Amino acid sequence: MSVSAHGIPDGVERGKTTYALANVRDNRLLGRREVTVDIWHLGAPTPTRLEIREWVSSTLGVPLDVVYVRSVATEYGVGHSVAEVHVYDAPETANAVEPLYVRIRNMPKEQAKALRDELAKKRAMRKKK
Repeated sequence: MSVSAHGIPDGVERGKTTYALANVRDNRLLGRREVTVDIWHLGAPTPTRLEIREWVSSTLGVPLDVVYVRSVATEYGVGHSVAEVHVYDAPETANAVEPLYVRIRNMPKEQAKALRDELAKKRAMRKKK
């Protein structure tokens, strides 16, 4: 991607979100690829984790259930974010390696709320004993 005089890559339009793979590192020990995604969103809100997961999934041609967004760092006032994403070889590996809070953050809101409620009930039951 070439960069304009203002530090914004060519092809980035105001009001539209533009994604680009910045770095892909293969981590064979953990059975995953560690991906860095540059996201330009001038005049638009920071994309959600689900939107980032869907873009990475379609770009790399992998199922959505093996893609986990670890972090999204947004520069204030610039319209630029950098996302750290893990893409696993298998869903079983992802469930074994990724912490529960990361898996919950990457779920749709309704599903995450149901799981949090279930965990809260289990904690309450343990406290009563």
